[in-house]
Amino acid sequence: MDKKTLDALNDISANSRGSAVFLNESLSRHTTIRIGGTVSVWYEPGTPEELSFSLSVLKKKKIRVIVIGNGSNVLMPDGHLDAVVIKLAGDAFDYAHFNGGMVSAGAGTHLPRLVSECASRGLAGMEGLVGIPGTVGGGIVLNAGYRTSISDRLLNVEILTSKGRITRRKKEEINFAYRRSSFDRNDIIIGAVFELDPVRDAPYLRERLRDLFVKKMISQPLDEKTLGCVFRNPEDRETGSGRMIDLAGLKGMREGGAVVSEKHGNFIVNSGGATASDVRKLMKTVSVRVKERFSVDFVPEINILE
Repeated sequence: MDKKTLDALNDISANSRGSAVFLNESLSRHTTIRIGGTVSVWYEPGTPEELSFSLSVLKKKKIRVIVIGNGSNVLMPDGHLDAVVIKLAGDAFDYAHFNGGMVSAGAGTHLPRLVSECASRGLAGMEGLVGIPGTVGGGIVLNAGYRTSISDRLLNVEILTSKGRITRRKKEEINFAYRRSSFDRNDIIIGAVFELDPVRDAPYLRERLRDLFVKKMISQPLDEKTLGCVFRNPEDRETGSGRMIDLAGLKGMREGGAVVSEKHGNFIVNSGGATASDVRKLMKTVSVRVKERFSVDFVPEINILE
């Protein structure tokens, strides 16, 4: 690690409030596909204010910063990543507060836990997000969804802007589309508020969650190490990416330890010992074969880091 990074860490530690810093951290521990080398610094800030200060220090010293959620849609590199990876965790970023039908959640809150807790409290509207392994912050940036999109029930978002200001933005001020949003790439979501329907029939909602989860388990490899859907569905086609991959006869195709799922063609599974290189090569082969068959250019839904 170079001197400027060490100096930055010293400046940050002097102003930390319950933060955690790990050097040369293994990245594979922090992604759902369990792939990745090491990173110079893994940093979990203690408060939004500390995060703002730390980003200003890192920016001044021109140190690369990467903010991630649950690592459910990020393909980390195989080797060493010379950067500071920031994960929003701890009480300041991982929480859910309930007030009638209003739900305030931190950006680091695990979506499956939030969806389950809403149902248990008799709050309807989040069930369509069942089985999504990400966090609230990452889910909003990507407008994650299954039967519904996370933006459907969103009221507003608390953001740390690129200028270091913490501000709140209404849903109407944000453009949401299929698996994307209009947030500036340097904005960091730190919290959000959702409006749900207090139906008070918790047993029904829990049963609906179970039904939706079972249906999803049948069609998707939720019990395996994956990145979720790898490619976006083409917006000008009725046929989804997974179906195209299936029709092209690519299910089960392998590159090293990376395999196209037999359950759903748009998932790549780490069958054991897969590397980022394996995944990238397999994605390229799948893209080429699908283009030959359907004249469609696939666009990755996952974030591929170098």
